[in-house]
This record gives sequence, C-alpha cells and structure tokens, in this order.
Amino acid sequence: MPKLFFSLIFVFAASIASAAEVTDLYKAQAPVESQSEQDRLRLAPELLKQVVIKVVGDRRAVEQADISALVTDAERYIDRFYYQQIPSNDGEAMQQLALTLDFNVNGINNALQRIGLPVWDKIRPESLIWVAIEYAGKQQLIGEGDEDSLLLYVEQAAEKRGIPLLLPLMDLEDQSQLTFNDVSTGNNTAIKKASARYGASVVVTARLSGSEESAEISWQAMLGEEVERWSSQGTVQTAIQSGVDELADRLGRRLNMSFTAADDAELAIQVSGVHDYEGYSRLMDYLGSLQAVTDIKVGSLGSEKLDLVLMIQAEPAKFRQLLSMGRVIQPDNSDNNGSQYRLLP
Repeated sequence: MPKLFFSLIFVFAASIASAAEVTDLYKAQAPVESQSEQDRLRLAPELLKQVVIKVVGDRRAVEQADISALVTDAERYIDRFYYQQIPSNDGEAMQQLALTLDFNVNGINNALQRIGLPVWDKIRPESLIWVAIEYAGKQQLIGEGDEDSLLLYVEQAAEKRGIPLLLPLMDLEDQSQLTFNDVSTGNNTAIKKASARYGASVVVTARLSGSEESAEISWQAMLGEEVERWSSQGTVQTAIQSGVDELADRLGRRLNMSFTAADDAELAIQVSGVHDYEGYSRLMDYLGSLQAVTDIKVGSLGSEKLDLVLMIQAEPAKFRQLLSMGRVIQPDNSDNNGSQYRLLP
C-alpha cells in the first residue's frame, strides 16, 4: 500500500453550550463467532465494561474503581440481546456476525452508585467535526456524504464513547466560509464563523501525520477559556479512537456527577419566557429527563416567570453546566447568582 501523508483537523465548536440526548448509552456491540449462549455470556463482561466507561465518561475513574463484581455478574443486567451482520474490519465487502447487548439503565446506575462511580448524564455536548485531509498531492475538507474511511473511524469512535456527533454539510455555504488552509493553519475566527450555523459545542483540532499503518496525531482542545493538548499514535483507526477516547475522558471528568445521598441538594431557579402550557410542558419534560433530578417543586408563575425548586443528586456547579446544554433553557447572563434562566423558543 502506498504511504499516505495527511493532516486531519477535527474542529468542535467552542464552549460547552449545546447538547443532544444520547439514546444508546447502555448498549454495546462486538463481533461474535456464533449465536450460542456460551459465546454471548463470554462477551457479556467485556460489553458491560464498555457501557460502564461510556456511562461514567472517564476511563481513569473506572480503572481506579473495583468493578470486578459488576462485570462478573454482567448477565443479570442484560435487558435484551440481538444479532446482526456488520462490515468486517478485514475488508469493506466482508460481513461478520455481531452481538448487541442492551443493559438495564437503573440496574447499572444503582450499581455504579454503590461502587462510588459518577455518571455522565445522557444530555451531552454536541460535537461538530471538520476533517481536513492532505495526501497524494491533494488537499480537501470532507464532510457528510463523503465516502471516506476516516469519517467512519471518527463516527465509530464517537459512538463508542457516547459523544453526539455532527458532520458539516460541505455545501456552498460551508465552502464559501471555510477553506482547507483556514482549518490547517488554525484560523479560529473562520472556523467559529462557519460553525455557527450548526449550533454545536466544544473545539478540538488534531493534526495527523504518517501513514495508514503508522500515524501520530497531536490534539488541542479549547474548552471554554482553557486549552488542553495530548497526542495519540498507532494505525489511523487506532490513533483516532485513542484521541477521541481522551477527549471523552476530559469532557466526562468535567461533566459527570456522583449521584449519592450526600450530594442531594435543593436548587432554586427562575425561568422566564414561559408563555403558555406548551412552553411549561416542554420545560418540565426536559427537567424531568435529567438523571440528576429526583423531584421538581413548582412555585409561583407571574409575568411569564416560573419559580422552581429542583431536588438534585449532584454537585450544583456541575449540574448548572448541564442544565443549559439541552437547547431548552439558557442562563441569564445578567444574573451573577446562576439562578435565572430563559426558556428558548
């Protein structure tokens, strides 16, 4: 195979401000040799560990905890299992049998609470990824609809760690606002401008060089005002998975929450812009969907402002970060106490 030299730039929009609900956090898949019970039970502990890492969001926390009893007893947490044919890693035209296990949400969360591990809520930052490739004398940005194995690797890596993913359309609007050189040289002004239409959240750049068999990626993440850097090596697929794993770990450490009795707290908030029952219902459905919320007390409603007291099993500071990420309510920037929000249209 000819040696390929290229750069990948993965760009995720800047502050942790918008998010999506991840619906498959408690599901994991792996190739399997047969549909026998023996093969299914053999894979169950491995797949449960994948789910634990995805739910906690931080591999280091999982490695430091004792989850041996949980994974050994993986069978009792299975709600459903099924088989399907998926593309083989050995060749694009080949298919292989895969087992998917759905684990019980409450059972896993209760087990993690007993162990003392935090949980990263299913409402997670959306990540818009721009990919710039350079090889064989070609330079281009690729996006949704492009048939490129690199995009497939990124999608698989993000799915494995429960990161909501967006790919740019690369239509005329994108092409007019952002060029290959803008991305490869780190023109963040152009990148943010082109990203605005997607309403996505975090910003990471990664430069990959080498060949498909031996690649090295230098990563940089802009998380609010902070910048973090790391690197990953291996085959292109391995290096991408390793880099996305590290991104997920860093986001997870910032946003996961320990759901323990010691963290139970009342959080009083006021939400403006509640004009009608539809808005009220949308707000309550959203708050009720957050894993950290155990109860909602409704106070007075006046001048389209609703007073609420939330009972939460989480650190209030981390919960406030989560609260405004679901594109339902937005903090009032004029409020220094962090208790004023506005219902979005």
